Amino acid sequence: MAEAQPGPSVQPLTVEYDPVTGVPAEFNECLPKDCEEYKRWKASQEAGPSSAMAALTVEDGSSEAGAAGIAAPTAAAVEKKSSKKKKGQPEVVLERNTRNKKKCITTIAGLDAFGVKLAEASKLFGKKFASGASVVKNAEGKEHIDVQGDCLEQAAELIIKQYKDKVAKSDIYVIESKKKERYFDDDEVV
Repeated sequence: MAEAQPGPSVQPLTVEYDPVTGVPAEFNECLPKDCEEYKRWKASQEAGPSSAMAALTVEDGSSEAGAAGIAAPTAAAVEKKSSKKKKGQPEVVLERNTRNKKKCITTIAGLDAFGVKLAEASKLFGKKFASGASVVKNAEGKEHIDVQGDCLEQAAELIIKQYKDKVAKSDIYVIESKKKERYFDDDEVV
């Protein structure tokens, strides 16, 4: 029997991956133009060495932010930012939405912040206006009441009448033409 001769040894191929896109460098140009990796690769090609990286030095033990000329935020600045984000006082927001060009839906949001049970309020609105009313979650996950029909004015009056011990006139707002305004003027009396 003939003995197999060992041929030239084949070394495994080493593939270098682009650190920006995470794909092999020769495939970067073939990526779809709308994908995130292509956009990052194109931006890195156009930018070249960024100015922030060029400005970094290791001299005199300064931090990277300090070497780039960026001041680190002080504790007072961080505290000032957090104090600006005050939680606003609760408010009831009424909005009239149109669907199918003829049908209106009145949206009542914010009643739950005053301790009103939305299921009971929805039932009250449905009976008072002789229409469908339901509790719905919006895109943010907050619950509001949708009432079928255009009953914005009557809803504001009913809220004041029914929940006068919880909701004040100054807490009711209406959204009209994408602007939020107070529904009741300050000089009106109950």
